[in-house]
Amino acid sequence: MVGLTLRTARAHLTRSLLSSLAVVLGVAFVAGSLMFTDGLAQAMTGRAAEQYRAVDVEVTSGETAASSETDDMLDRVRAVDGVRAADTAWTLYSVGLAAADGRKVGGDHRVVGVPADPALRSLTAGPGRLPSASGEVALDERTADRENLRIGDQLLISNSGQEARRYTVVGLTAAGADAGALLALTTADVEAIAGWPSTTIIVDAAPGVTDEELAARIAAAVGAQALPHDELVRQARDAAVGDAETFRNGLIGFGVIAVCMAAFVIANTFTILLAQRTRETALLRLIGATRRQVFRSVLVEAAVIGLGGSVLGLGGGFLLAYGLPSALSALGVPAGVAPVLTVRTAMVALAVGAGVTVVSALLPARRGTAVPPVAALSDAAVQVARATGRARRIGGTAIFAAGLAGLFAATAVHQIAVVIGGTLLTVTGFLLLSPIVVPALVRIVARPLGALGGATVSLALLNAVRNPRRIATTTNALVVGVTLVGTFTLIARSAEAPAERRADEKMFAQFLISDSAGLGALSPALIDALRRQPEIGAVHPDYQAFDNDTGLEIHTGAPRPGTAVVTADADVAAGGTIKINGRTFEVASIAPGTRTAWLTPEDITAMFETPWLADVQADPAAGVSTGNARTAIDRALAAFPAAVAYDRDEYAERLNASLNEALGVVTALLALAVLIALVGVANTLTLSVVERTRENALLRAIGLTRRQLRLTLATEALVMALTGTLIGVAVSVAITLSALGSVEMHGSGLALTMPWDRLGVLLAVAALVSLTASILPARRAVRLPTAENLAADG
Repeated sequence: MVGLTLRTARAHLTRSLLSSLAVVLGVAFVAGSLMFTDGLAQAMTGRAAEQYRAVDVEVTSGETAASSETDDMLDRVRAVDGVRAADTAWTLYSVGLAAADGRKVGGDHRVVGVPADPALRSLTAGPGRLPSASGEVALDERTADRENLRIGDQLLISNSGQEARRYTVVGLTAAGADAGALLALTTADVEAIAGWPSTTIIVDAAPGVTDEELAARIAAAVGAQALPHDELVRQARDAAVGDAETFRNGLIGFGVIAVCMAAFVIANTFTILLAQRTRETALLRLIGATRRQVFRSVLVEAAVIGLGGSVLGLGGGFLLAYGLPSALSALGVPAGVAPVLTVRTAMVALAVGAGVTVVSALLPARRGTAVPPVAALSDAAVQVARATGRARRIGGTAIFAAGLAGLFAATAVHQIAVVIGGTLLTVTGFLLLSPIVVPALVRIVARPLGALGGATVSLALLNAVRNPRRIATTTNALVVGVTLVGTFTLIARSAEAPAERRADEKMFAQFLISDSAGLGALSPALIDALRRQPEIGAVHPDYQAFDNDTGLEIHTGAPRPGTAVVTADADVAAGGTIKINGRTFEVASIAPGTRTAWLTPEDITAMFETPWLADVQADPAAGVSTGNARTAIDRALAAFPAAVAYDRDEYAERLNASLNEALGVVTALLALAVLIALVGVANTLTLSVVERTRENALLRAIGLTRRQLRLTLATEALVMALTGTLIGVAVSVAITLSALGSVEMHGSGLALTMPWDRLGVLLAVAALVSLTASILPARRAVRLPTAENLAADG
């Protein structure tokens, strides 16, 4: 039986390849995820070791100290027996960067310090050298290539709330930051940019002194935490591998979705295959094969197809692993991660592919081998369209109703867990009811097509619903895939609306200037730079401070000097007075919020010595166009690399940037599930063409042209794709309404916003791919002569 099974699979190679295609895609994603995350862990572990390459001991005080205290601790560390050299260590994040002409370099840039002693330098320079004097900087090669920067060029660097300082590029480094530039400065320059002293000291041990011994001596001498080299590397490695595990778990989640989609397709494929081989099965039974032997042969065939698909999927996963860093770059994945293929990954891929295929084939195999031999030898050697059982109808209805009730209840109890539970029940109930629901919906979708296409299209629609279980199973995979993509799309678009509302509430002027890192700290000198531009009219600074006496956050926004707007929890009525930082203000009105007071910019700057400038709004001068005013603002901001100007749409886009990046990544990953589902549509069409060989030949014999036969199959594919997509969108709307009703964002609930453009693209893609999928089956259907097809065995 095993030999016969293998010969059968080889004889029907096309069918075997079609059956394995979904396995290939599912396994490719799982294997690619594992290879990519193994490579990510290896790369991040290497970075961890490189980070502490020249550090024998790291000393951390644990809290920010005055500069004199830091210098004192550095002197005490240097005085410890066994310390050959010691220096402060620096890393600053989210600094502003621009070229000498003011052209801003976008990204989350990082500044590191270069110790004066070469033995303490973990960073090395390729072309050029590391900075050794004030005003010098080394830049990572990737940023230099991207921004067309060279050794000798000038860069403007600033920390939030400071004016820019000018530096000369003296070298390039191979090391780099993940989401921006890596800038290496002298220790003195980093401290000047930071504005506060470092709390970390790195140490080089003298010859003959172990790192562990020296760490113990330093901890006892200075009373601060001191960690030896091996412990530093271990902690960094554990953190890095933990980050890689986070990515792995997320990607495997998408891989599970892809494999489940493949299981749908495989089960439907084997159902059709076994229905087509009913006569063959009967002959085996007549010549002595038992039902158990035939059942085992089907499972062996499934295992062979699964293993073959797994091998191909393993190769596809290797290619996919190269593309994942680019796809996930928006989530901070390092560039240049090389895939790592391990024995574990290969075994998992083979086990997943073969296991899913065999499990998916169990139920079709049991049904396909249950046909009595005599009945199987009749002319009706096609899959019988069995009615949906009463228990399935009742159970499906109950589960579906419970799921909808859960989705509705989630809006009242505000629990995401209830949304998830309701979603699972709703989808499960629909899958149970799909042999009833899907054909009915197909008929509704098909009516306008039938009215337009005449008898040929009507024939296609009859073919589509002739077997409710088959079309339901084929469509279900697409429904689940579209539901996932649609739900994420709807939630993301609905979550964008509050940001747009916040932009409207925030901006009362034409332009808003804030720091690129979102830290809410600009240089006060920026205001004078803007006011010096004649094209810019009114400038509205938003200062912020904190009043220790009242515990109120202070913002700009009072109607006139000497007045204040406060929140209700300040316990002051409108018309009363409130004392802030020792000065009395008349309360002009009460505003929503908590523990906040709004004063005029003049009052804030007069009362607080160092208020921070959160942002600035500006309008064009009278008679100046928006474009000319924007040019003047950019000119004023050239000396402030951390400052960025936005109009209303740009500001809303900035607020939604992270959301949109995450949506793009999730949608791209979920697209594989939809692709596998569409492969199932193509698979069903191809196999049903084989099943309907005689039927198609008979239609050709009575006058159906090749073009009409192609149109029949294309229409059948289109109807299945449109039905699955529309059902998926409808289910995703229900899930999204429940999810939005159960959460709040920025103090208010989220309303459903329909992204008709994105949903239209999803529908168009499904239609286009389904039509493309019908091409090969149609070619097969019209390729053989009519007489030969009439004589075919099916």
